[in-house]
Amino acid sequence: MTKNNFSVLITVGENNLLMFVVHCLSQVKGIKIYIIGRKEFSDIKHSNKISNYTYYPNLNDGVNWVEGIKKEIEKFNIDLIMPIDEYGIRKTIKYRDLIVPLCKVVILPSLESFDIANDKELLWKHMQEHEIPCPKTYLSSEMLNEDIISFPVLIKPIEGGGGKGIFTIKNKEAYRDYFLDNKINYSYLIQSYITGYDIDCSVLCDKGQVLAYTIQKGTLVGENDFVPKIGVEFLINEELLAIVKKLMLSLNWSGLAHIDMRFDKNDNTFKVIEINPRCWESIEASEIAGVNFPYLHALKSLNFEFDKPKYKQIKYLNLLGLSKTFKNNKWFLFNFRFILNNTPIKYFKKDPLPLLYIIYYKIKSLF
Repeated sequence: MTKNNFSVLITVGENNLLMFVVHCLSQVKGIKIYIIGRKEFSDIKHSNKISNYTYYPNLNDGVNWVEGIKKEIEKFNIDLIMPIDEYGIRKTIKYRDLIVPLCKVVILPSLESFDIANDKELLWKHMQEHEIPCPKTYLSSEMLNEDIISFPVLIKPIEGGGGKGIFTIKNKEAYRDYFLDNKINYSYLIQSYITGYDIDCSVLCDKGQVLAYTIQKGTLVGENDFVPKIGVEFLINEELLAIVKKLMLSLNWSGLAHIDMRFDKNDNTFKVIEINPRCWESIEASEIAGVNFPYLHALKSLNFEFDKPKYKQIKYLNLLGLSKTFKNNKWFLFNFRFILNNTPIKYFKKDPLPLLYIIYYKIKSLF
């Protein structure tokens, strides 16, 4: 086994995250990529960059999950287990001791730290305790007391990411109406709305120390303000990085994470909104900018040394961003250098089938 020649088993990944991670790992030609999933039909099965996709229908059960991974390790002589979503990461942390005798596992946080990062209420309490700048958050016990809430606010699910289930309440009347409609329960929390702009930081850490990072600011919005941005720009900002380093150290974090932040125009500070304790949708953008997070995560986990990477301050558009830009400016079609170098087109040129299957099934669903 060398830095450019080893095998990785990606466990129980979400379909959209799978493709992004495969694109990043496949930039290193000697890596063999295996996938174990819960779905029989997966677009990534058709990728020419993976060595095998195995479907196990009963992976929700902990025992079956471990047994499925053991079978894949023995069948393909796997060097490294790499979970990429919340489900797979939590399972791997929980059952790590049953896997490690057979195979190495990527560095991961403790179960306590993972659960704090994955639960917005627990994270807010943690940040208050460690003096990490963050927006005012109202806990579930305070949600029915509208008099203590300063509007506007955001309503958010306590767990989960990707902008799902988030919306804005502008005043007390709207807040009252929302509760009267019984559309909310105590699995949500309330966070003060910050006037400013979104900016994120992606990291690879080991025991709280940041080994690699990128900072990206959204330049193009998707279907709403809360879903991942479809266009980003990479920036350098030492003030923001210092906050992220303090946060990761307070959690003694190991592994990958994507920290959603917001610049507050009222007091000119950066505030931590939430942590995605998993791989993220713009992980391809970081690879194009110069930081291949899945590969570096694998190297560190296999005890290979690497220099702290530097990234280019470039702009990036994903496929939705590219489509939206075309609609707004037909001449952008002739910006060949940007399209080939600053979008996912470079990946699909070499591995087109997964995207073609996605397009096929979307068209089929219309009829």
